[in-house]
Amino acid sequence: MNWDDLRIFLAIARQGSARAAATKLGVHHSTITRRIDAFESTQKTRLFDRLPSGYALTLAGEELLAAATRVEDEMNGIERHILGQDIQLRGNLRVTMPDALAVHFLMPDLVCFMETYPEVNLEVLISYEVYNLTKREADVAIRVTENPPEHLVGRKVGCYHCANYASVDYLATHALPENTEGAYWIGWDAPTPYPDWVRKSEFPHIPVRGRFNNAIAQLAAAKAGLGLARIPCFLGDPEPTLKRVPPGQSAPCHDVWILTHKDLISTLRIQTFMDCMSKAFQQKQDLLEGRCPTPST
Repeated sequence: MNWDDLRIFLAIARQGSARAAATKLGVHHSTITRRIDAFESTQKTRLFDRLPSGYALTLAGEELLAAATRVEDEMNGIERHILGQDIQLRGNLRVTMPDALAVHFLMPDLVCFMETYPEVNLEVLISYEVYNLTKREADVAIRVTENPPEHLVGRKVGCYHCANYASVDYLATHALPENTEGAYWIGWDAPTPYPDWVRKSEFPHIPVRGRFNNAIAQLAAAKAGLGLARIPCFLGDPEPTLKRVPPGQSAPCHDVWILTHKDLISTLRIQTFMDCMSKAFQQKQDLLEGRCPTPST
C-alpha cells in the first residue's frame, strides 16, 4: 500500500462519492474512480459497494478505515513535526478565514505580506467551514469564535462590533426610529426569524423580509434598499451608501482569533504571518470596534 491510495480511500469513505472525494482532493473524479478500482484490484478485496446513492463501505472497508485513520494521524504528525522545524521564510502557507474578513478587512495586509515575503506562497481559503488544522487542511486559521479548540495555539486579535444599517435612500423614505411603518429587517439564515439581536434591538417588532446567510450578502441587500441589516461595523461604516440606523449604537458581537497547530508554531513563515496579521488587527481596532461611523475616518 502507498499513502496516496489510502488518502483516496479515506476521501471516498468520508465523502460518500467519487465526485465529492475528487472535489475534496482537488482532482478529476475519473482519477478517483480509476485509482480506487486499481487499489481494490491490488489488494484483491472489495472495499466499497457501488450503490445508486454513492459508495458504501464493505466490512473489509470498515476495517481498513479504522487502520487508515491511524496511519493518517501518524502521517500528519510527521508532516507537522518536519514543517515545525522550518526556519526559512519560503514555501507554501495555507490560511483559512471568512470572506468578510479577507475581502473587506485584511486584503491590503495580505497583499502587503505577499509583497514583503515573495518566496512565501500564500493560499487563502475563503470559507466559513472549520478547516482541520490537525490534518493539515490549513496551516493558520483566522476564526470568529468564543472558544478556540484546546489543541490549537494563537491569540485573540480583537472583538468585532455590529450595528444596524440601512441605505441612505431607505432611511430618507422611512422615518426611523419614530415611525417603523413599511420598514423591514433583512432576514438571516437562523432557526427563528427573530434572533436575540432583533428582540433586543430598538425595533423588535419590524417584520423580516428575505433570508441571507452571509454577511457579504446582507451588506449587498442593505445597499440595494431591501431593509435594515445588522452587520459588522467594519463592513457597514466604510460604505458611503449606508448609514447606521438611529440611534446608531454598536455592540460587541464576536471574538476573532488567529490560530495554528501547536506543532507548527515554531515555523518561521507561520510565526511571521501571525505577527503581521495581529499587527493589522491592532492597527484597525477602531474600525473593528465600531468607532469609525463615517466613511474614510
